[in-house]
Amino acid sequence: PSSVQPFVGTPLDDLRPLAYTLWKTDFLSQATSRDLAEFYSTKDYVPQGNRIDALNISKMYLELDQVEHSELYVVDPTLSETDREARLAEIKAHTTAIQREVISREATKKLANQRSAAHTFLVSAISTNLRRLYQATTCPFELSGVLFL
Repeated sequence: PSSVQPFVGTPLDDLRPLAYTLWKTDFLSQATSRDLAEFYSTKDYVPQGNRIDALNISKMYLELDQVEHSELYVVDPTLSETDREARLAEIKAHTTAIQREVISREATKKLANQRSAAHTFLVSAISTNLRRLYQATTCPFELSGVLFL
């Protein structure tokens, strides 16, 4: 995963109302520009584009499978109509299984990377004292729930 650009500004250190308000506005603005803001406001947030990205990756895996295992895609032209349909159904089941597995794996991996980035960015915006206090909280939504008033 690409490295997360840290928060630019004064880290949140105390909860003085004016300092906190300025920090939160600045933090949310930067989080929005990094496509991370929803991870702080929506529990179990999953970006819409993740499954589409995973689908596109699965298509590449499918093309690779068709080259590496071309024998699995052969349909004997001498088969009866019934056997031909059964063979095509086998091929469809094979390709569907590949796509489901890849989509699930890739979407899960991307979401984990995004949540990690959201957590890392939030941690970069708070003081060392607050980091120590909340070091066990790795969910960006939970951590923001503690920090955002």
